[in-house]
Amino acid sequence: MAEFNPPISERDTEELIEIVNSGQDNWQKEAIDKARRELIKRNVSQEEQEKIIANWNALNEEYFEELEVTFEENRSKSYSILKMVSIFVFAPLIIFDSWVSEKGLLSLFKENSKLKFKQRLILLFTGAIFWLIVGGLIMDTQEEERLKLTPEEEIEFLEWKKKHGYE
Repeated sequence: MAEFNPPISERDTEELIEIVNSGQDNWQKEAIDKARRELIKRNVSQEEQEKIIANWNALNEEYFEELEVTFEENRSKSYSILKMVSIFVFAPLIIFDSWVSEKGLLSLFKENSKLKFKQRLILLFTGAIFWLIVGGLIMDTQEEERLKLTPEEEIEFLEWKKKHGYE
């Protein structure tokens, strides 16, 4: 005889109804039989069980209707201007964070947030390109500064060129 943890007799009535009605795909036959006997022992009629199951089905239906409404609302929701600017400005960090964690574009896609998905994709792409260009310009400017000769170095360089026959 199989032992169940917690024992079938200690479970609440709704859980017993769930065990009895979920079938052998989810529970062993022995657990289903014990749950059925426990419901009889507790004087829970078939009518009461059906009311509880009907309530679950109604709650389930309500949940999926709300989910559908949310999906429809998500389809046309947009980011605020401030949020779009922050996504653009922090694009490299957001891209890196999205690789590290499971958030971002994938979650927007799963939530049916089509407009936000497109906006985020464009903002991340353009923001990353922007920062690559800015970084390149900064590096070029720093390199030019580094290569600039002081007046003393300029004189030394001109003397070196004359000495070696480059002028």
